[in-house]
Amino acid sequence: MNIDRKKHWQFLEDELKAETEEFKKTYLTTAISLLKTSQEMYVAQFISFKDGEMIMKFPISRALPRKGDFLVCMVLPPELQDYRNWGDKTYRDLYNARYNSTECVCIWHSPANDPRYSLVGFSKVSVDFANYIKETPNIVLTFAPQRPPIDYVMNLQKVVEDKYSKGVASVLDANYQTKDWEPILIKQDNVSGFVYSQMTLTDTMILEGPPGTGKTYMIAELCARLCAEGHSVLVTALTNRALMEIAEKPAVKPLLHSHKIFKTNITIDELREIKDLETIKSIAPMPGCLVMSTYFITSGYAADLTVEQPFDFVIMDEASQAILPMFAASRKIGKKNLWVGDIHQLPPIVILNQDRIKFCNYKPLVEGLKLLADNSSSPIYQLTTTYRFGQRSANYTGVFYNDSLVSNESKRFNDLPSMCKILSNKGGPTLILTDMPSGDSTPQFAIDMASYIVASILNDSPNKDIAVLSCMKKTTRALQMAITQKVGSKKNLIVDTVARVQGLTTDITIFFVPDYSYIRTLEPHLFNVATSRAKEHTIIIVDKYVLDCYTLNKNVRKYLEMLKQEKSIYIPDTEHGLGNKNIIESNIDKLLTS
Repeated sequence: MNIDRKKHWQFLEDELKAETEEFKKTYLTTAISLLKTSQEMYVAQFISFKDGEMIMKFPISRALPRKGDFLVCMVLPPELQDYRNWGDKTYRDLYNARYNSTECVCIWHSPANDPRYSLVGFSKVSVDFANYIKETPNIVLTFAPQRPPIDYVMNLQKVVEDKYSKGVASVLDANYQTKDWEPILIKQDNVSGFVYSQMTLTDTMILEGPPGTGKTYMIAELCARLCAEGHSVLVTALTNRALMEIAEKPAVKPLLHSHKIFKTNITIDELREIKDLETIKSIAPMPGCLVMSTYFITSGYAADLTVEQPFDFVIMDEASQAILPMFAASRKIGKKNLWVGDIHQLPPIVILNQDRIKFCNYKPLVEGLKLLADNSSSPIYQLTTTYRFGQRSANYTGVFYNDSLVSNESKRFNDLPSMCKILSNKGGPTLILTDMPSGDSTPQFAIDMASYIVASILNDSPNKDIAVLSCMKKTTRALQMAITQKVGSKKNLIVDTVARVQGLTTDITIFFVPDYSYIRTLEPHLFNVATSRAKEHTIIIVDKYVLDCYTLNKNVRKYLEMLKQEKSIYIPDTEHGLGNKNIIESNIDKLLTS
């Protein structure tokens, strides 16, 4: 199968149009409407920076940003800092008028001394923006929805248009022949040494890394060795968080102390986290140095590149999140490439309608790593030792990896007395079956039960890192509201959609699955991500008839059937979701502790 360059370009053009049209509804809406009606825009007063976080004071008379929300923060001209002067101006008008801006993410809420206000913390604020405002206490800032990655798509269009690069041609013009394959399992301890030796034999290598298998440690060790030999190395990933995790690893500390690790677009909290990290405004190869940059910036470097393969090595982390042209960009940049990802977790997020993707046969272009893995003529390797959780968890997550996962150590957990009757002391998943109304994405009884479980865990162990995950935004919002009412806002508690947490590690995960379109809510990639975040316990809350659904993916079905037989409990909705909460909680408590 050959994919014409015109098709590559048209896919990106269709995605660009979809992103633009989707955002245009918000971008061209009046700002005052986004502030007061749809509550997508916010105005707040800057207080200070503390520990790398920007602290803002929000009035409680309006909605606060959700924890985990990615936003654009803007310094507007003085006359527009008062929203009463916005008039008919749109989001676009305010954005074009801004003096300075940064992307940021909401990470916590806390009551202020004045009960009329709430304090909200933000991370990922750029150093340039922080320097711009930190000497201006009490300045009023405006927060708005994050803009889509339009530049990223346009950069990849330029890569597709490059007819001279052999690296680009090796990916985009290849004749893809689907084959049956099994990855070669890596079972030895010195993984980075094995990968190093294999890369001497090939220009490109694909490494599949299931959850918790030490991908980041391996990449750091490999980078340290390559840089010590004087090679120029570029590591690129979808998220800044993935890059920072590599820079934190012990193997690259000598490089850090020698000021040989450079990162683009450094934020104030990143500099605080790793003080020896060097900032670099644009990507450039340097012998013996490690350069780190996201796909968004790396794609622009590849698009403008006139010299073929200036870097000795390019390592793509989170490669399952890259669309196919990004791999072409990687091959254009590096003489040797290592692509590290997991085709059994979330594919890239695109805005383009799924019907359009199916009609135009764009799926191979979207799921780039899967296409390359399914059609590669080179051997593909898979890590097998998981360090995140014990063997019981590894057995369940291993359902998605041909039962190939082995835990590095056996673990025991006995520190949650209120849940000890239903949780395994070996850790891993527990299935809670209950009564959920069909078609209801916010089943009240089950939501109350999830809230009660969170409260019980925090009462037993206040410092546990907990994630409550669901696949639907509406469900997540209902969970957030109920849990916040029950336990308040906690820094160690995340309530979010599964699609936003790939790469997250927690102590305990609660995966909430309403009886609503199981094709969506129990989609296998999402299920695998949701159930492999926790180091200790995963609690799955689902309707008692879930296994009657004939559309369940075979691996999801196998996982749930195993769990139902081995570790499950049924908690009926005796009050039909409408009873007194005290009675409901009393009934739940009896079942959990009996």
